[in-house]
Amino acid sequence: MKKTFLTGLLVALASVAGTASAQEARPPRVGVIDMARVSAESTLGKSFAAQLEKLQTDISTAATQKQTELAKMDAAIKTLQDELEKQGAVLSPEARDKKQQDITRKARERQAFLEDGQAEINRMRERAQQQAQAINQDFQVKVRPLVEQVAKERGYDLVLDSQVAYTINKDYDITASVIAKADAAPPAAAAAAPAASKPAPVPAPKP
Repeated sequence: MKKTFLTGLLVALASVAGTASAQEARPPRVGVIDMARVSAESTLGKSFAAQLEKLQTDISTAATQKQTELAKMDAAIKTLQDELEKQGAVLSPEARDKKQQDITRKARERQAFLEDGQAEINRMRERAQQQAQAINQDFQVKVRPLVEQVAKERGYDLVLDSQVAYTINKDYDITASVIAKADAAPPAAAAAAPAASKPAPVPAPKP
């Protein structure tokens, strides 16, 4: 999940003040913006990036927990197998059968644990993807008016992402101005992390 939002070619259209007549027609004034900087440097962008980071952290934490549980199950199975190998000659048939049944039962539990985990990680990833899309959309909703405001103040008819420009005259770069407006804007309740369902466990590594 990336921390850079809004990667389209067209970032924002600024409305022209008044309607130019045919005689007054002129080439459109074009500005540029580095949206990667806006998302990385502005307080607003950092808040959304932190939400994406938390989604990844939650998945990693759950994965570690599952790996730990699987390791414990593997150790328990190995202990039973070692005991059966070492004590097999002196155990009664009933005791050997019981230990073998225990090994079989634990092996089945391990397999079920692994399969359940794989299904759960898929669901967790799907939820995380949906949340990431919502975060990205929310960021765009918050930033677009700021881009349009700066474009209008500068008299730009069109603003493009700097990624599509081969060369850029810094006089036409509105990135710093948009970052300043984003930082000056009051905190939005929508910038808070969207409500998420309880994190689901993730699958353990392959056996």
